[in-house]
Amino acid sequence: MSFSLETLYQKYSWYGFRLLWLTIGVYLAIVLVSYDPLDPSFVVASDAPTVNNLGGYIGSGLASLLFLLFGVVAFVIPLVFMARNLSQLLGAKSLVKRYTLYKLLAFILALLAASTLVAIHLDNSLLAYPRGSGGVVGANFAQPIVKALGLIGANLLLLIVCFLAMSHLLALNWGAITEVTGRWVERHVNSIWQALFSDKPESAAHKMAKAKQESSPQPTEAKGPGVFSRYSTAIYKGLRDLFSRKPKNAAVMQNVQVGRTAELFAQADNTPISDDEVLSALDDKPKRPKPTAKAQAPVEAAATVTTIEPVKASQTTPSATKQQAAEAGKRDVKIVPLEKTHKQDTGDSSATQDGKATKSKQCPPVSLLDPPETSLNPGVSTQELEQMSELLEAKLMDFGVVAEVVEVNPGPVITRFEIQPAPGTKVSKISNLAKDLARSMAVMSVRVVEVIAGKSVIGIEIPNQHREMVRISEVIGSKTYQTSSSPLTMGLGNDIAGKPVVVDLGKMPHLLVAGTTGAGKSVGVNAMIISLLLKSTPDQVRLLLVDPKMLELSIYDGIPHLLAPVITDMKEAAGGLRWCVAEMERRYKVMASQGVRNIAGYNTKVNDAIANGEHILDPTWQPDELAGETAEDRPYLEDLPYIVVVVDEFADMMMIVGKKVEELIARIAQKARAAGIHLILATQRPSVDVITGLIKANVPTRIAFQVSSKIDSRTILDQGGAESLLGHGDMLYLPAGKSVPERVHGAFVSDDEVHRVVEDWKQRGSPNFIDAIIEGTYDQEGGTAQAGGGDYEEEMDQLYDAAVAFVTETRRASISSVQRKFKIGYNRAARMIEAMEAAGVITSQAHNGSREVIAPPPVRD
Repeated sequence: MSFSLETLYQKYSWYGFRLLWLTIGVYLAIVLVSYDPLDPSFVVASDAPTVNNLGGYIGSGLASLLFLLFGVVAFVIPLVFMARNLSQLLGAKSLVKRYTLYKLLAFILALLAASTLVAIHLDNSLLAYPRGSGGVVGANFAQPIVKALGLIGANLLLLIVCFLAMSHLLALNWGAITEVTGRWVERHVNSIWQALFSDKPESAAHKMAKAKQESSPQPTEAKGPGVFSRYSTAIYKGLRDLFSRKPKNAAVMQNVQVGRTAELFAQADNTPISDDEVLSALDDKPKRPKPTAKAQAPVEAAATVTTIEPVKASQTTPSATKQQAAEAGKRDVKIVPLEKTHKQDTGDSSATQDGKATKSKQCPPVSLLDPPETSLNPGVSTQELEQMSELLEAKLMDFGVVAEVVEVNPGPVITRFEIQPAPGTKVSKISNLAKDLARSMAVMSVRVVEVIAGKSVIGIEIPNQHREMVRISEVIGSKTYQTSSSPLTMGLGNDIAGKPVVVDLGKMPHLLVAGTTGAGKSVGVNAMIISLLLKSTPDQVRLLLVDPKMLELSIYDGIPHLLAPVITDMKEAAGGLRWCVAEMERRYKVMASQGVRNIAGYNTKVNDAIANGEHILDPTWQPDELAGETAEDRPYLEDLPYIVVVVDEFADMMMIVGKKVEELIARIAQKARAAGIHLILATQRPSVDVITGLIKANVPTRIAFQVSSKIDSRTILDQGGAESLLGHGDMLYLPAGKSVPERVHGAFVSDDEVHRVVEDWKQRGSPNFIDAIIEGTYDQEGGTAQAGGGDYEEEMDQLYDAAVAFVTETRRASISSVQRKFKIGYNRAARMIEAMEAAGVITSQAHNGSREVIAPPPVRD
């Protein structure tokens, strides 16, 4: 309530102040018009018993004083008072501060110059003012100026001073005035020229088209370069081409130059002017040309911006518009309307399946999610965007940067202003002003986008006063998500223009997510998982979830997509990664036996064989003699699902498990793409000891939420920018192969939405866990999962038994002691110690690096 009262007070105090000055101007006009030289006042002594002035005694004194000082020029004072305050009452209040001191100095200079001119040229015999037609000021300044500069020089100087002072005082836009005048002259001259010298009669079709054009309402927006700009540009280019260095065939090139000059003159269109343009040109303050939308099909604007009529594509092409704007040196601010195409009723995502899934395997409907919220914010109008553009240009000018706002992209959370800096301006100079701009514009943060793909401008992103929430249902219900055929489709959120950002995890192929606590990292990971659950069945995608916090991902326990229960013990997490490595190797051997390059080709070949009534035996299967299996029990090949490994906080896993997890992650990231195994690694500690160079080199796709410093941003993205984000899901998405990140406003998914989707999947089926992950063993050609998937075989080492005997006898389990005892290398000794740990001979390494021997010492005969 206090904010509303303060706003009303400021508004009505401003209007009251303007009305007061307007009233003073009217009063001065009345007292000057009713001036009588015989009226008594505090300036003139008189014996008249009454005062004839309509302003009374005070009015008589003011009129006598003004006429005494300025003579007939005193009539200008009330006119300026009334014109300026009346125009500000009728017009919009500008956000840019007016320099009152400069206005006052301009007013005084205008009065001095005008009084001196009147004193030089106007005789006072008919006016009978106390001190001449120019007053005391004109009488005292006229004679010295004429004596010093002569009559002509004095007139020129006084006229220039008066012209410049009045232009600054009234903020006259002489460029707009001359433009309107030029268009008026051009239109009438062309009409007279066509009427006098047009030989060909107009056809009926031409007359009908002309009548239709005249009857249609003309837009009031500024359309391209003006008359003087076009003609001056045409003359300049013609002269430049004419006097430039000519090639050998000069005669031919001269004809070409003349032809080009004629074409440039022919581009001057007969644009009719309207009364609004004349009034805006004569207004008290210069106005920015009204923004126009891009030349495209009409797009329904969202509630956050006003509807802007798009430019018809038949009027001009984008290339011609850019060429004219560049030639004229004049850029209009383009305000791109906010996309609203994704604000639709969400449908059933199961309709997008490829038809191979039966009805029992369909995905849950999108109706389980909360619908998008209807925005109740008033939004940002076109006029406010123009005023913010002017304010941004003024603030940049305060810091010594000359730039012009050429395009505005309002969004649900931030607004991007694309500026064109002056030639020679370094981008680093503007980037270093981010905090100063945020302070001067009274916003939380300002992000400077140094490079915008396909454009030569610089982006400045300013947060909106009212932030909109992006629901996960908006992204899931979008056409982009619904029509995607990939089972690994994920919805991240909306971009700065309000368009949904939908990505394919299969093309990434691995994702690194980082951000501080409270930045929205966990919500973003949940949105990715929900996107997968609403898009894919358990036959298509299987999940392996690692949750050190025991709170974020444990909610998904029990869904049929899981390969194993949600892992909360980091020692078990290492075993899960080893199983992934072993499964990756097995899949590679199966695909190599079938002559395919990736999992998509493998599934296609297997499905085609099944459709033809053929079955392919598994070439990698080995019979278990203890279980009584024979070669006749060899299974057939089936579809291989994609495997997505999600680690919510892999910094804890790195701390507990150590270096071997980094090696496993790097190995999966290097080779697992073709095998259909993908990683999503999230951490809230983006430091170099967690996000190591080995991990960054193999995980090219990154998402950075808000971080505390530019160093953390560079650790994730190899560049700054994440420290200027707003938090609560605001992120920078850096796809693989690109160097410029994309700003995305992350989709919000609540706990209730997650519970509804999870319960729906639990009712559809139960999980089919893989025992090898739970038990920690996975045979792969004589190796074990703990041993790294068969790449090296610790238990088959010739010295392994002797090393076990040595450790259990000496009760000292250290790599250095085994290395010295058997005179072997460090790596071989470390592998044997790890194998003993996996076999339960010794414990894991404590915080001080020591291990305890669990197995009893060997029995002596």
